[in-house]
Amino acid sequence: MNTETDIDQLKKVNTKMVTPLVVLSCTAVIAIFTYFKHYQAGDFFIIVFASVVIFLIIGLIMEKMINRFLEINYEKALAERLEAERLEEEARAAMEAEGGENFDADLDQNMPPQF
Repeated sequence: MNTETDIDQLKKVNTKMVTPLVVLSCTAVIAIFTYFKHYQAGDFFIIVFASVVIFLIIGLIMEKMINRFLEINYEKALAERLEAERLEEEARAAMEAEGGENFDADLDQNMPPQF
């Protein structure tokens, strides 16, 4: 599993469809419910319009929460990758200090093939 592509996938997640999905699905449920309860036309439109506004606000809040969650995960994954690179560089420097000039050649021989 390549961690670089996993981190890039976190950056590319599209959350633009969260708000419309929440608004349309929830308002459709409210509209169907009010239709089958035989509300008058004026009451029906007021209830549906109010539900659109309420669920629009809820959808925007959910979208912001998801975006923030994804940003935190992206930053965490990036920090983990940078820490791993730093530890690898320290290990490489320690091996070179011990006199292992062929550390890169040894590392390449012990690595399994990547597909």
